[in-house]
Amino acid sequence: MSGRGLVHTFSVVHRTFAPGFADRTPYVIAWIELVEQPDLRAFGNVLGCEPGELRIGMPVELCFEELDGFGPLPAFRPFTDDSGHDNTLR
Repeated sequence: MSGRGLVHTFSVVHRTFAPGFADRTPYVIAWIELVEQPDLRAFGNVLGCEPGELRIGMPVELCFEELDGFGPLPAFRPFTDDSGHDNTLR
């Protein structure tokens, strides 16, 4: 799998009771539609952009984030090609 996908839907978390996340608000959690198979989705945080910059259909790629007490967690970040432009992955 390529680890790439498109933001299907997302939510911006402003208050959390999840351990390890209280000092990270606001943060974005999203369902990502993976490019390899329609309707196959993964769930995770979106890193590397402000919550207001995120949009439905935005291309993203898998990355890992080290979180104390949890270890490496899968997350996503905006995907750009070598020229720095968003790619449409379809």
